[in-house]
Amino acid sequence: MSAIGTLLRLPQYARNLARLRQVTAVVVRHGFGHALVRTGLDRYAGFINRSKALTEPNSDLHQLTWEHRVRLVCESLGPTFVKLGQMAATRPDLIPMSLIFELRKLQDSVAPFPFEQVRALIEAELGQTLAEAFATFDEVPIAAASIAQVHGATLKTGERVVVKVQRPQLDRIIHTDLELLHMIAGALEERVPESAQFRPVDAVEEFARNLKRETDFTNELNNIERYRRVIAGNPHVHLPTTYPHLSTRRVLTMEFIAGAKVTDRAQLEAWGVECKSVAEIGTALFMTSIFEHGFFHGDPHPGNFFVLPDGRLALIDFGMMGSVDRDTIDELLSFMVALLLNDPEMLVTQFIDLGLVEDTVNVRMMQGEISEIIQRYNGVTLAHMDIGLFIAEVFEAVVRYRVRVPVELIIIGKAISTMEGIAQEIYPEFNPLEAIRPYLVQLYVKRVLDPRAHSRRVYRLLHDYLGLARVLPGEVRGILRRIKAGELQLQIRDAGADGRALRNERSINRVLMAIYTVAAWAMFTAVLPAASQAPRWSGMWWWASLLAVQGVFAGTLTLLSFARSREL
Repeated sequence: MSAIGTLLRLPQYARNLARLRQVTAVVVRHGFGHALVRTGLDRYAGFINRSKALTEPNSDLHQLTWEHRVRLVCESLGPTFVKLGQMAATRPDLIPMSLIFELRKLQDSVAPFPFEQVRALIEAELGQTLAEAFATFDEVPIAAASIAQVHGATLKTGERVVVKVQRPQLDRIIHTDLELLHMIAGALEERVPESAQFRPVDAVEEFARNLKRETDFTNELNNIERYRRVIAGNPHVHLPTTYPHLSTRRVLTMEFIAGAKVTDRAQLEAWGVECKSVAEIGTALFMTSIFEHGFFHGDPHPGNFFVLPDGRLALIDFGMMGSVDRDTIDELLSFMVALLLNDPEMLVTQFIDLGLVEDTVNVRMMQGEISEIIQRYNGVTLAHMDIGLFIAEVFEAVVRYRVRVPVELIIIGKAISTMEGIAQEIYPEFNPLEAIRPYLVQLYVKRVLDPRAHSRRVYRLLHDYLGLARVLPGEVRGILRRIKAGELQLQIRDAGADGRALRNERSINRVLMAIYTVAAWAMFTAVLPAASQAPRWSGMWWWASLLAVQGVFAGTLTLLSFARSREL
């Protein structure tokens, strides 16, 4: 990076350092300072917090479980970390289920920001005044979350709408936090070897992509319109109308849903809406969205489901959507059918065929463990069953055998778990496993017997083999020619070499600084007798003073460097 580029980055460096000190202080306060020590990030916590790094959490947090304290850390650190916790709650392949259940409680509800900031942002984004854009606009928000807050309004044409307004300075906050998360993930991979199997850097990059999509409201608007095409012809589902001319990347205007929350049983009964019908509609919607269209709601919690007075199901909040291709749908279908038919052998075979199981895994033992879990839950009614726990136990079992569970399967597991939560509240007798089993088995058989699917696979195989046949002779000739010319070299890459090289370079720099310090003090000692006899402000006096200042400065830097690194 050029000198000018470095200067331009200085404000960002300052923000990163200030934010990092804030993050480390919160981590230490909640009793996780030992994690900072392992990653080497305790050097940024300040002398006071570093002294507490290996102590217990603050007295008011001492009685809480470590999972509860992790949730409090996320809530204390703001929108980026709240979203990170919510994403982590969908990844049983990365974190323990006890932590997942706690992170699902994360509250994405914060104090609203002032109305004047709302007005300024909307007018800047839409290029017109609030009075020009809307007939009325409610100053008090309907809801306030970490990413945005929602206000009610009325259009000039009389329609009642909601306006979703992004929080001020959100881009800067997220940008700073993502840089810190990348640094933390890099420190984990470098200093905590057991974290390598979870690929922290890749996980942060995936999170950054998802967060970028969620904070771009034009993406949410496009998701609504795409999903509207997916469910076209379904008379039981309603999506809010969008208003593109009143929407931008930071402002989204859409229809106000005048319905009741899906879990409001009293209101549903007052409208004469059958709770069983609502549960069936929601289950069918998710199954067809995933396994027939490959595009589905990625954040299916009860707060995003409403029921209209006529019994239709209405969905909101389309910032997070899941998307899977046809081949992945077939794989997921096989997984789910194996699970629902109590066929652990089919499930494990699918894992093996996709290369998700290592050669050292005891396949027979894994099959037995999965079979025991399925048998334990088989035939239990929903009123006495926790489907979320059932899915969680299956995931925990396969992850213990180092099976790399596909993320899409995890998302579907979350969706099924959400259906269970909704159904338990509105209709405890409804059993979603029994509801989806015949649908998935029928769809699986249809896919297996579909000649078009087989013809597509044959076409792709032929295309790949023909392409290989075209390029293989030339590639072989090229390799043989390079072998003959002695141009091929064998390179062995050590994954930890870069980190060790960086640490060695820092160690050398510290040693050189120490040598420089000793040399400065030695020279000062040599010239001190002559300088003490020379007149003040003479050349010898200045020379001795300069050596003393250099010795103090270099010695201080050396001691601080040793203290921060705790090594040569």
